[in-house]
Amino acid sequence: MNSLQCRIYHEEQLLHDAENLQAEIRSFSQILHEQMDQCAQTKLQLNDYEEYVEAWAHEVKTPLALLTFMLDNHRDELSEDVVCKLDRINCQMQRYIDQMLYYARLKGARKDYRFESVHTENCVKEVLEDFTPLLEEQKIQVWLDIKENTVFTDKRGFAFMLGQFISNSIKYSKGKDKQLRISCIREHEKIILSVRDNGMGIKACDLPYVFEKGFTGDSGDRRKKATGMGLYLAKEMAHDLNVEMDVSSDETAGGCEIKVYFPVVEE
Repeated sequence: MNSLQCRIYHEEQLLHDAENLQAEIRSFSQILHEQMDQCAQTKLQLNDYEEYVEAWAHEVKTPLALLTFMLDNHRDELSEDVVCKLDRINCQMQRYIDQMLYYARLKGARKDYRFESVHTENCVKEVLEDFTPLLEEQKIQVWLDIKENTVFTDKRGFAFMLGQFISNSIKYSKGKDKQLRISCIREHEKIILSVRDNGMGIKACDLPYVFEKGFTGDSGDRRKKATGMGLYLAKEMAHDLNVEMDVSSDETAGGCEIKVYFPVVEE
């Protein structure tokens, strides 16, 4: 084969390879466009789901608010036992709705966090007020030790995490001298929020998994009835707010402590 024939052969080979490459590019481009269309459709569905959950949560809170209003205005007409039960049901329903609402937000495409200086003690007292019926029913004594009164975070996210911690403490309380201690102190370059109780505690074998979705452990009948979502959602929120969180417990002595570590932000 002379040089001319060799050149023609290579040109034809290149043209053939180019045609095959073009066909592969067209096929890849079609697959890519299909995937992009599918992603866009999935995003729209997620947005619709998030909007539906938020709308449903706000709608269902209306009859709950009416229930609270009627309960407050007719307490004298009802027995103390009935009032306590209705208060407990109302508070629990509010917690479940909040969990579902925040789950949708955490998994949704939109994040509407507003980071600002949050007055720690005021926020803690506001959250505790929501749990007053349950705290009183369980006869849990609350102690506050708020030495660091400001954290830089999203207030709603902070309140949601705190609510999950308090809810767990109430759910797994035991004994006669039930206590809940909430403190906020500064250590070096961290502000540490601590929620500690003297309840059932958590088994050592369960501790590594308490933040996993759906994990309830095997610490008694009350854990078997739990959803395993509270601490999981709190951990997800902590991740979104860029704060660290850990849990410790002494099953023998009883009690559990959850700490959240906020960075110090100098103004």
